[in-house]
Amino acid sequence: MSPVINADVLQAIGNTPLVTINRMNPNPRVKILAKLEGKNPGGSIKDRVGLALIEAAEKSGELVPGKIVIEATSGNTGIGLAMVCAVKGYPLRLLMASTASRERKQILLAYGASIQLTPGHLSTDGAIEEAYRMAREEPDKYVLMDQFNNRASIDAHYYGTGLEIWEQTGGEVTHVVATLGTSGTVMGITKRLKEMNPATKMIALEPRPGHKIQGLKNMHASYPPGIFDRHVPDEIRPVDDEESFEACRRLAREEGLLVGMSSGAAMAGAMRLAKELDSGTIVVLFPDGGERYLSTPLFAPPPERGVRVFDLARGESTIVATETMGEAPTAGFFTIGPALDRLGDLDAWRRILSLDLMTRYLNGQGRKAKAVVSLADLDDSALKAARAAGLSRKEHAGRALDQVKELAARLGVSDAVSFHLAGNHQETALDICRKLLAKGAAYEKLRSVYFDVLRYADYGRMTSMDLEKISLGKTVDLAEYAKDNPKDFTLLKRASLEDLKHDDIVKTEWGNVRPSWFLQHAAVAADTLGEIAGFMASEAHVFPHLENFRAILAIGRSLEPGAWLVANHVTSEIGGAELADLLRDAPARLVRMWYLSTSYRKPLSLSDKSFAMWKRNHAKVLHAAGDLHLAADGAKPLADTPKAAAALEAALGESLEDDLSLHRFWPELFSFCRTAAQLGAHGAMNPAEAASMENALLDVDAVLGVLGENSLPLPATKWPAEVAALVAEREQARQDKDFGKADELRDILRSKGYEVEDAPQGTRLFPTQC
Repeated sequence: MSPVINADVLQAIGNTPLVTINRMNPNPRVKILAKLEGKNPGGSIKDRVGLALIEAAEKSGELVPGKIVIEATSGNTGIGLAMVCAVKGYPLRLLMASTASRERKQILLAYGASIQLTPGHLSTDGAIEEAYRMAREEPDKYVLMDQFNNRASIDAHYYGTGLEIWEQTGGEVTHVVATLGTSGTVMGITKRLKEMNPATKMIALEPRPGHKIQGLKNMHASYPPGIFDRHVPDEIRPVDDEESFEACRRLAREEGLLVGMSSGAAMAGAMRLAKELDSGTIVVLFPDGGERYLSTPLFAPPPERGVRVFDLARGESTIVATETMGEAPTAGFFTIGPALDRLGDLDAWRRILSLDLMTRYLNGQGRKAKAVVSLADLDDSALKAARAAGLSRKEHAGRALDQVKELAARLGVSDAVSFHLAGNHQETALDICRKLLAKGAAYEKLRSVYFDVLRYADYGRMTSMDLEKISLGKTVDLAEYAKDNPKDFTLLKRASLEDLKHDDIVKTEWGNVRPSWFLQHAAVAADTLGEIAGFMASEAHVFPHLENFRAILAIGRSLEPGAWLVANHVTSEIGGAELADLLRDAPARLVRMWYLSTSYRKPLSLSDKSFAMWKRNHAKVLHAAGDLHLAADGAKPLADTPKAAAALEAALGESLEDDLSLHRFWPELFSFCRTAAQLGAHGAMNPAEAASMENALLDVDAVLGVLGENSLPLPATKWPAEVAALVAEREQARQDKDFGKADELRDILRSKGYEVEDAPQGTRLFPTQC
């Protein structure tokens, strides 16, 4: 077989390869084939258009020697024209937005074209306006290619790209996915393939207004091309910038394909389509390669992402649980649980719910996270409570642990949060103590072991505490201890006669002892978490507590938490109020929402007024969820997320990644609820839209956890016949103003497992909540 030698580079345009997409294909029953237009000699699909435009102008007699070819282009069409004009000897002037990539401009200049830049904020429209002006005012000097209105833009793909797709797939193509720019690609391919097989589907992808995808057009936000007919493609779907750019980066990493921005948009659309199909062959157009985008942020290392928190040790914000490529370790968070003699401590539950929020969010984002809550059961207060109750330490601690877990379940704390009794980690506590002694950071005196704070150079720095100015004896009775230095803190405390009597001791080489409160919690943290992404305490724990924990973990376990988080106090107008008081008078998920009403770093006030406000806010969310659930009535969500739903999910992520600042998210959620209520009231929401919005709200609640189980009303179509009859009877009683009977029927419905709500739209039934 003799080698094929082209007469010039123009003969090498077209016949670009198809490549199977493997790792990024979400559906093994569907084949995705990428047509690599970057393999054209000029590097993009626009080589086809450039040649077609010039040849059409030559054939019509418009383009003759001495005239200058002009065109408005975002880059690739200009490169295609520049290559063709270089071969044919025509001068070329290109008008483009100043935002075009540096690589494209350099390529054009290398081909000998001249460039005229137009304001970047006007995008391609500014270049089009200037090109029309030049062609209109000097028709004898310029020949405008006018790709946006020139049928040659369609013909290039009718005679070339479309036919190639059909022949290369052997007619097996069922769907084509392409992006909208000048629209010639979509128009020409659709025309050809519909002639070959009318069942072939064209899915066109349109960027959103204000997009940053070079070369693409939103047909509403800019001048629509004259060759564009919205009715030609079978579907026009929106595509977002970030999903396009991420698909681009994934194509390079996972498929070895370095392609441009619009190729990423096409791939994002192809993946979405593949998920929807049972079978088929999708051909997706990749208009150009990625080399032309290396000066843009497209392939730049992504900025470090994660939850940004204020770290007490650094005195500034830092990111914990960062996103990393590949398999990332589990992000572990730690906090001190409530004292066993005060299980409903409001401050402790604020910390627990804050870390539950953190782990829910990170796990929902695919970043593995867990939280550990430590319960000290060997400290003075826990033992005193056990003895007062006539229980052994283990019995009392076991009951307390069960109660804590029950409270956590009621408040919707996820399984990513675990609770640990320090008494189960005694061996770790002793091992840490031995290491501290071996390193000279601790000493034994009169059967107690103390940490020597002068042996840890960083002691006091985290809290900016001057050790020389510490007031001693405020928190402990110094007479009980035999420290070398009053500033040292206890690791193991010599057991008392009362401890010996109740066998509340740990037998060690130093004698019978009890681990200190600090060592108990540090042992749990060291035992349960390989690394500590964040250690959360309350303001009351700042000094000396956090300094003591830091010293123990640093020297005894070589552990340094990624961040030291400090939660502000819960202040209450009700003296001595505890969690049980709140749960007695309010649903648990309302209590949870109140807890999350502001950032953990801000004070949280418990008052009748504030709680009443959050009761109303909770009701808004419940009603919105109910409205959407009933309006959806089991419908399939829209393929494209409604604007309100997308904004809701984005707002949640932004607020949580900024130090769990939920107070910035609530206005967005309440606005979403108002939108749902307004659409529902006016009957302007179709079931598919309602389903999409309901999904968005439920996705958000998967992080917030404020709705709880059985919070959605049961559609009337699913009411048992007996229950429906009782509801109808009750509604009649209400109309007859027989409210006594209505109340009796409410009680009967409750006994059958249903709560009744009288909404403006009619009766709603909820499965009985726990």
